[in-house]
Amino acid sequence: MANYIRYANQGATRNKPLSDDLLKRLAYLEQMGITAEVFSGGQDGIGEGSQRTGSVRHDHGGAGDMRFYQGDRRLNWANPEDRPIFEDIVRKGKEAGITGFGAGPGYMGEGTMHVGMGKPGVWGAAGKGDNAPGWLRDAYNGSKGSADPVVSSTVIAESVKNKTYDPIADVMAAKASATTMPVAEAEKPKSLNGPLVQAFNKITGKNVQVPSTIGGVGTDKVMGAFSGLGGLAQAMSAQDNQLNSQIQANAARSRVASPIEISLMGTEVPGLNKRKRRGGLGGIGGFLL
Repeated sequence: MANYIRYANQGATRNKPLSDDLLKRLAYLEQMGITAEVFSGGQDGIGEGSQRTGSVRHDHGGAGDMRFYQGDRRLNWANPEDRPIFEDIVRKGKEAGITGFGAGPGYMGEGTMHVGMGKPGVWGAAGKGDNAPGWLRDAYNGSKGSADPVVSSTVIAESVKNKTYDPIADVMAAKASATTMPVAEAEKPKSLNGPLVQAFNKITGKNVQVPSTIGGVGTDKVMGAFSGLGGLAQAMSAQDNQLNSQIQANAARSRVASPIEISLMGTEVPGLNKRKRRGGLGGIGGFLL
């Protein structure tokens, strides 16, 4: 049996011991140097036997009516010097998960208190919440309550003895453990420089960049147009070679000493003698004789 509990209910209707769960929650009394004397303890459940009366809170040892001692001295909440001890019993009891407390003038006797489980609340005379004395109500409402409904006696005792709470430290720890999201780098604009411009920059150490527009037209479109002209020039050169090959072959068969050559030209070349243009369209294409 726990040394912070003793029973004096052998001749009472509620003559059964407290439940193991309630005993574990009351373990903080040992840390306070308090002994609880149970004069009304557990009782039979409804329909289980005749050893019962009043509230179901006492069923199966879920609550007890107690007197409290510090050494051999009986404590009394009516004594101003003892009242802070009772307030501490209530606060720490709620933190341990005990949910119901009853005390005050007209409720049992001076210095006695109901302590146990069941629907959360406090009460006084006639079992009414409105009759709970102010000290009991304040002590109960000022407690943070238990986060874990079932805890061992060791855990309860240690949590009451060493309980600390530092909200600033909690916030700093949360910030330190937060994952830092990488910041995406801004995408660099794509260079339009061709191999010649890149070579020029490398040799001179300059940083010349081809603009994104030329004369209000996108550079890619302008370069595409030049690329098309280059393709046209290649096609015309190929046609030159093909026509001249045919002329040379025909001349050889006809024994012509100096066959003429045909050249397809995109533009007239300055400085050369102009000959009559055949089939020219606006200076592009055609051939010269």
